[in-house]
Amino acid sequence: MTIERGQDWGGPAPPGSVDVVASSNAELRTSLESRWKISGVGTRIGVTGGDLWKALGAPPGGLERINSGQAREVSVDLMECRLDGRLCLGLAHIFAFKNWWRGPVIAVMNSEWRGPWRVAPKAHPNDGRLDLVEGDLPIRQRFLIRRRLLTGDHLPNSALTVRRIRELNREFDRPVRVAVDGVAEDRCQQFSLRVVPDALSIIY
Repeated sequence: MTIERGQDWGGPAPPGSVDVVASSNAELRTSLESRWKISGVGTRIGVTGGDLWKALGAPPGGLERINSGQAREVSVDLMECRLDGRLCLGLAHIFAFKNWWRGPVIAVMNSEWRGPWRVAPKAHPNDGRLDLVEGDLPIRQRFLIRRRLLTGDHLPNSALTVRRIRELNREFDRPVRVAVDGVAEDRCQQFSLRVVPDALSIIY
């Protein structure tokens, strides 16, 4: 069940219950996609780095923590994305844009973080929704926002649209760049995604 306001999220993870451990966004996504094709929901993955790990509080200890009685287990939603019909999965964030400095930028966030940027301060990885932040800002405002992104103080902003979604469908005039969990994908014109609640268990 996705988390409700006021509820505890997850609980202690039994030592030795992890199928695989990922230390970065790319490793986590690769592990997820390979297991999703085989077994679908129910996969357990340990995390010791990356943006989802940061959203979980970035606990130190690495693999030693994962294998100890200190580890915790939580359910996490994922993003099922289709780029011109091609399926890919994401856990932390998906960006679609023509250029970082010109044209609209679309950010769909399951985690509040993208590297050092706190893009969506209210995003939660297990609430059954995704946080959409999008806009087409003048170059001067983009320089200002880059600094404020470090703390999340770029929001609220009247030039940015922010809303919570379960799915998103867009068709662009020309192919746009897409990055899923920080990994660049082929350009696409048709972009769609949906949230899959409680898709897997994360141990951290």
